[in-house]
Amino acid sequence: MDADLSRNDRVVITGTGLVCSLGSTILEVWNAIMSGKRGIRQIEGFDAQGFQCSIAAQVQRLDPDALGFEPRDSRIMDVHSLMLMKSIRDALAHAAVDSASVPREKLALFAGMGMVDYRINDLLPAVVKSGSAGELFDYRSFYKEGYKEIHPLWPLSMLNNISFCQVAIALDIQGENTVFSPDSDSGSCAVAEAMWSLQEGSAVAAIAAGVSETISPISLARAQLSGMLPAGGGDVRPFDKEQNGTVLGEGCGVLVMELHSAATKRGIPPLAVLSGYGRSFGKEDGAGAPTVSAISAAMEKAISSAEISSCDIDLIFAHADGMAAGDMNEIRAIQQVFGDCKRDLPILSSKAILGHTLAGAPLIDLVLAVSILREGSIPAILRAYRSSLPAWFTLTGSDVTNKPIRRILVNARSCEGQAVSLVLEEAGA
Repeated sequence: MDADLSRNDRVVITGTGLVCSLGSTILEVWNAIMSGKRGIRQIEGFDAQGFQCSIAAQVQRLDPDALGFEPRDSRIMDVHSLMLMKSIRDALAHAAVDSASVPREKLALFAGMGMVDYRINDLLPAVVKSGSAGELFDYRSFYKEGYKEIHPLWPLSMLNNISFCQVAIALDIQGENTVFSPDSDSGSCAVAEAMWSLQEGSAVAAIAAGVSETISPISLARAQLSGMLPAGGGDVRPFDKEQNGTVLGEGCGVLVMELHSAATKRGIPPLAVLSGYGRSFGKEDGAGAPTVSAISAAMEKAISSAEISSCDIDLIFAHADGMAAGDMNEIRAIQQVFGDCKRDLPILSSKAILGHTLAGAPLIDLVLAVSILREGSIPAILRAYRSSLPAWFTLTGSDVTNKPIRRILVNARSCEGQAVSLVLEEAGA
């Protein structure tokens, strides 16, 4: 199903929130990007020696007390929980959404979220107490006494939607809600559900969020076993024909969305318009990526639902995560959809500086796309290496580009074969 986005009352963005490795506010992140900073560095917080890749884009740790979490609840919160709370709170404040302007039962919340991993220290006391002479672990000791060392709330922390629930309770969000998981397409699904809830009238305002996994020894091991990490500990290099692998990142992006009529009634100026959405599926044999036809179909559906042509797109936020098969298929799909436009087409990939934030990636890209539309500047965030892109692609290099941008296409994909595209337009387009 694709969104039917009526131009008579379009879905607009009225608030944004962002936390990533370059900062905890949109202004901080935007200034860092425009000054050429990268958020990828050596992993901190645990010893990453022995892993295939020891770099990642980690966020600066957030304070649960400052975000309003009770000490009891913070036991089952991790970095992803705090990023989600901070970003949603900022986005609601940005949109001036409160209980007086939007009834809480008409405020919807949809999120894409990744896997949640246990922390070794949560289980270590139980393991130690369950040891016996000559044995590393004794099950009889564990079931008799050792298990009591595990905090009773620990099982809840393993549910990937527990953070979602805690945020909804803390912010009194009572409308429609659901969680998608675990890859980049899940964040895009959250945006689509938010759009539909507004168009169907079940929500007056809707929050779409995408949040990464917390980088830990377990998440790093999972990425390595799945073949995501670059061989030899290399960096993430989108569209590099001689590179295969990506670097993990932490981050969260949030949009507050409303119908244009509702925003106008509240006196809130729209930041941008979400005018198109498309998705498709097709798994490339022997590779963790959608097929060329699936990526092409998603882009074509998004452009069609926005009631524009491919040549009306001024900028592409490519998924481009450095995985060879997926990046090559995305290149070929872009050639198919935009090859007849006969003009330079700027292409970005935030993963070159923010790492791959998985479910958070499309929302982070959308938040950055809003800033690009409003600032009229394209940051230099895609480092082109030994690229095999055709000449008519314009890869952003080391310099910021100032040019009018009215419409941006944002791509996302999963390793299971899902491909999703969204069209974002300036508020006056």
